[in-house]
Amino acid sequence: MTMELREAVDPKTLHVNPDNPRKAAVPVEEDRRLALNIKSVGLIHPPLVREAEDGTLTIIAGHRRVRCAIMAKQKAIPVFVTSADEALDALVAASENMVRQGMSEPDQWRAVSRMRSEQDMKDNAICRALMVTPAYLKRLDLLAHLHPPILDAIELGIGPDGVDRKAIAKAPPEEQARVWAEIWAESAGEGTDPAEYRMMVDDGQYMAWDDMARALSTDEFYARDARFDDAMARKHGIIWEEDLFGEGGQDNRYTRDARAYASAQREVMEADLPPNGDIVPADDYGYPTLPENGFPVQSWQDPQDGDRVAVYLHPVTLKVCEKAFRLRAPVQDAASGNGLSTPIVEKPRERADISGTGLKMIGEIRTQALHQALDGAAGAVDPWDLVGALLLALGCGNVTVKNDTSHTSYHQPTARDNALAALFPEGHLVRDPALLRHHAMTVVRSIANCDVSPYDGSGPQALLLGVLFGADSYMPNMANEEFLKTYSKPGITKALKVEGLAELQTGKLMRAALMNHVGEGGHWVPDAAGFATALEQWTQKLDRRRGIIGWMNDHADGGEETEETDIGSEADANANADAVAGEGDGVVETALPNAAAPEMAQAA
Repeated sequence: MTMELREAVDPKTLHVNPDNPRKAAVPVEEDRRLALNIKSVGLIHPPLVREAEDGTLTIIAGHRRVRCAIMAKQKAIPVFVTSADEALDALVAASENMVRQGMSEPDQWRAVSRMRSEQDMKDNAICRALMVTPAYLKRLDLLAHLHPPILDAIELGIGPDGVDRKAIAKAPPEEQARVWAEIWAESAGEGTDPAEYRMMVDDGQYMAWDDMARALSTDEFYARDARFDDAMARKHGIIWEEDLFGEGGQDNRYTRDARAYASAQREVMEADLPPNGDIVPADDYGYPTLPENGFPVQSWQDPQDGDRVAVYLHPVTLKVCEKAFRLRAPVQDAASGNGLSTPIVEKPRERADISGTGLKMIGEIRTQALHQALDGAAGAVDPWDLVGALLLALGCGNVTVKNDTSHTSYHQPTARDNALAALFPEGHLVRDPALLRHHAMTVVRSIANCDVSPYDGSGPQALLLGVLFGADSYMPNMANEEFLKTYSKPGITKALKVEGLAELQTGKLMRAALMNHVGEGGHWVPDAAGFATALEQWTQKLDRRRGIIGWMNDHADGGEETEETDIGSEADANANADAVAGEGDGVVETALPNAAAPEMAQAA
């Protein structure tokens, strides 16, 4: 194939190819963007054209470039004139539009950095040339603050995006490296630094960027929420940082030094305290702790002489807050008859016997002891104890049941609540078999449903309950017009063939034929509606789950076999599979984030 480059061709003389594969109209804003780009830097990629015998030029690839060159008022543009086989024109035109790949964001950031350093281009000029916004350049600048392995992940299309990227980029590089090393400590090869581990594409399904962002996140306290000025900030050693993604028209400076920020806020509170103001502490929910004889003044109440203002520091945001309050009538002293009011005194907080960290440790120790006790009793647990334990587990605070049929109003107790009240009236199990049977089945009935919704349905476990208790025998006759109308024509055709009936011309006729075949007193339930179909689905689900756990065992610690792993023995793996098979569809599916950004090269 030979091509001739013609430097100056009037774009208005080029003919549109009637076989152009791009039929959908491009948004006008996108065309304007390309036209402005052509006006700034010229036409980078000449269109491909074919010359007819009469000398006219027809576009093969590049219709949009020609159209935008005309919008940019270009008098002449370069074109490539091809002499290749005309039969390939359709393939060339489609390839031009389909086989393309935009620059990755790290490549875009490197290109912009070179424009700044080597060509001394200002951001305004870069934005005009590349047709991007200043905010987009700021997002690219975030990449300069990311740990290098994270940049590689973005190159692969499995890196963080949006809020997670912003949170990670705000953390110091050494902190990013530390958290990265913790995440990939087991995946890094022996003798290699886990902080420099480079992700593979398959690693994307195991990486939770939001977890890393949370591990690196620190609270930010903004200058716009501060009562102090820059002089006070310098006095307390506060160094402001700029929020690159902050909204325009406001002060987006922030600091993470909560101690210095709070100290400056308190100093201003004391200095600017109004004559009727009192500095009071705040509770854990951010509300002021008023004096014992004080009560808050609501916004709809008229102010009165003697109203006070409670000034306090919010425990989370560290904002200086104010709340009007009023003192109740003074209490008469019985001995002297003098009216005495309770003075406003800031009460120091009493330190608890055990700190929050200690309480957390107690919870972890109790959990470990409980699990050991359950493991010890698993081999010979009394059946009724087991039923009671299951009912207790279903009533735990971390269990949420969607679509509970026994919970018809907000304040009405559920079947689980009633069961626990009846079976554990004083904290000990009432070993009444009839009572246990009744409440166990009531709770199971209130929870289990066969709704196909992934949000409200119970999943395949409900179908297994149907198999266990013979629910197929309770299925009604489904050969009725209301249900059969939900069948497609191929579906009703298959249903007829199963019954040995011939296919008819229309779905209506086939529905009538099936209902006549079953008869008025007959009983027909399609296989897809029965409970037995769940058995094969369930075993396949367990097999898939076991396969995943087996794969994880094989690849634990770099693929080396160990006597003990986090997953455990093969028997434990199978038990784990049985336990978690209902948590989804048994297949690990992760939507990889798309790292594609607006193309910096011109689109055809």
